[in-house]
Amino acid sequence: MLKLIINKFNSMETKVKKIMKYGINFSLFICIISIGILLTYEFYKNPDLYYIGLSVFKLGLFFIVEFIICALAIDTIKQQVQ
Repeated sequence: MLKLIINKFNSMETKVKKIMKYGINFSLFICIISIGILLTYEFYKNPDLYYIGLSVFKLGLFFIVEFIICALAIDTIKQQVQ
């Protein structure tokens, strides 16, 4: 199963790989910002900072999954159309 997924990623079109790569980098940047917010919570002990940081972290992880799933879907559709 893992080999199938790796082969699917390796056979992707370069444009789709590039968009997925930039999307994952953007999502990781969002996760790093959320970690910074969570670190400020450690210093100020404001519960609002905790919930904001946690929500932004979840958003970053959601974006990573979304970029991967959409890249796989777009590549599959493009291969079926051709």
